[in-house]
Amino acid sequence: MPLVDLLDRGYFPKELPSPFVSSSFANVISGTAVLPGDFAKAAVKGNAMPSAMPAMYSHARGGLLRRQLSICNPVLFGLLCKEIINNWATLQPKVAGTSLSATAPEFKTSGRAIDGKFPQSARSQLAQDTRLGRRFVLQTDISRFYDSIYTHSIAWAIHGKSAAKANRTLALLGNKLDYWVRMGQDQQTVGIPIGPDTSLLIAELIMQRCDEQVLAKLRDVKGHRFIDDYELGFRTRTEAEDAFHVLDACLSEFELALNAKKTIVRELPLPLESNWVNELRRFDLSRTRDTAQAAHLTNYFSRAFELHALNPDEAVLQFAVSRLRGLEIFPTNWKLFQKLLLLCVAPEPASFQYVLEQIITRKNAGAAPITPELEEIANTLIVGHSDLRHSSEVAHALWACLALNLRMSSTAVDKVSKCADPVVALLALDREQHGLVAKPLDKTLWAAQMTSAALYDEQWLLSYEANVKGWLPSVGATDHVDADTNFSFLKKSGVFFYDPGRGAPPAVAAPIPLPAVTKLVITAAGYP
Repeated sequence: MPLVDLLDRGYFPKELPSPFVSSSFANVISGTAVLPGDFAKAAVKGNAMPSAMPAMYSHARGGLLRRQLSICNPVLFGLLCKEIINNWATLQPKVAGTSLSATAPEFKTSGRAIDGKFPQSARSQLAQDTRLGRRFVLQTDISRFYDSIYTHSIAWAIHGKSAAKANRTLALLGNKLDYWVRMGQDQQTVGIPIGPDTSLLIAELIMQRCDEQVLAKLRDVKGHRFIDDYELGFRTRTEAEDAFHVLDACLSEFELALNAKKTIVRELPLPLESNWVNELRRFDLSRTRDTAQAAHLTNYFSRAFELHALNPDEAVLQFAVSRLRGLEIFPTNWKLFQKLLLLCVAPEPASFQYVLEQIITRKNAGAAPITPELEEIANTLIVGHSDLRHSSEVAHALWACLALNLRMSSTAVDKVSKCADPVVALLALDREQHGLVAKPLDKTLWAAQMTSAALYDEQWLLSYEANVKGWLPSVGATDHVDADTNFSFLKKSGVFFYDPGRGAPPAVAAPIPLPAVTKLVITAAGYP
């Protein structure tokens, strides 16, 4: 696995809007023979390393559920990745997988740099194997898994708890990984970043040691684990209940605990997938004729709305929308299709990025978007979520305005100007560059982050990128990026983390017939 892939496809969380990229960073760090400043340091005692904080991105998962994603500081993340790649021969056997691990990390040639062996779509298949010949299943997961991982347990997982406690020096690989993770989050020992691929690797290092203990104590167990989500099959209820205590004890060795609210012993048979998934899959819209498509689409979304009301904490509308990738939309139904998609957004803002994928892909192929409706929804999201610092809702609304040429209202300008979110700030500044604001942004809040100190706190992305783009001046007479050894090297090397040219997603797998189109014109940019 080349370092360049891990820094490129394994760095930023996949949920960010597509203009946020790390390919130039990956090329520079992996392609420079002698790196300057802290980029050249190793994890040895006495290094005067600056600790850093990641930028945070609040991602809507559906309903009231959210996930705090990390955009790690490039200096510390680069050093962590180098440590992993340089020691892959040692680490690989530790994460090669157990009979339980469905998410044993593998290097991938496309998509994410590191991903689990099985995708989430394989849950049904694995459940069949788990339940075959069994009468009961134990279903459970770990409480606040990534947030509760104790960084010192990385060394326990690699070297054994006794050996790691006896040797706390940076001579041990586990202590080095622990060091880089801690330094990248202001030296905190509880929790690891959610978003970068390195965290899946670290999680599996720990969880596979737990798996081994469980398999040793429950020799007849059948089951699978997706990251921290277990399903274990047993012949009797007593065996399943006893297994809970065994699993809980194994996890406690690594300072982890099961989530009591999500732990249940269930009697088989059980559905292999959620009922709402099966019902939506039964709708076959691909064979619908032009004249009947409108009615079929209306029925499909009507049922999706009903299922969302019955399952408010599940990704019903996200699934319903994403299922329509590649669907042929007849010209007479294009406007209706957009309205049905947009009806998903107010009740479930987490569906907006999937709605945008459908509309923007077709817009890039020549279909006209319903601009007034899209503009109203985008501005409503900005106004309603900026004060709450709901990153994904505001960021995707701003990105929609860039990709679809929508204007931001005066009220939305006022709201977004007070949002202390680096992702939102950069998207808003880009909008102003394109003249898509009703009035100038108030940049007072963001301008205060143009300091050397901010390059190592939660505002590092804004502090660096707004300087590189020339969108905000440094505080004081000195260019704060040029004054920092690490970030001045990135700037002089042409590294950027925001690409205004990546304004839209690529085409879906199959061409989509569109109204009054003679040629498909598709951008090359990606979609989260």
